[in-house]
Amino acid sequence: MKFLIFSSLAVLLISAATAPTVKAEIAAVTNTANNATISQLKPFNLVHMAYQGYFRSQGIPGYGAFLSAYRMGRITPKKLVQSAVERNKLSAQVLNNKRYLRAVEAQLFSLSKS
Repeated sequence: MKFLIFSSLAVLLISAATAPTVKAEIAAVTNTANNATISQLKPFNLVHMAYQGYFRSQGIPGYGAFLSAYRMGRITPKKLVQSAVERNKLSAQVLNNKRYLRAVEAQLFSLSKS
């Protein structure tokens, strides 16, 4: 029982500590062929936005349900990146960026273990 209470408190502290970082979500701005700008999220910010429910409209739950869905394999780095592309938070090229996808996976794993 104590473990459950401490785990819940840890999740609350993490979500409270990461809330300000979501506001600083833009890591870089790239120019496309038609001179439109597309903002890029750091993997850390992408995962924490998803954890906080930002991608609910794309079928990705928030908070505890997010962690459960990840542990059960229903949320993958590719699915998370696809949701960000649909919300115009990432460019479509990121879907093929293996380094970015590995970084998202590392962030998901880290969050699921806290």
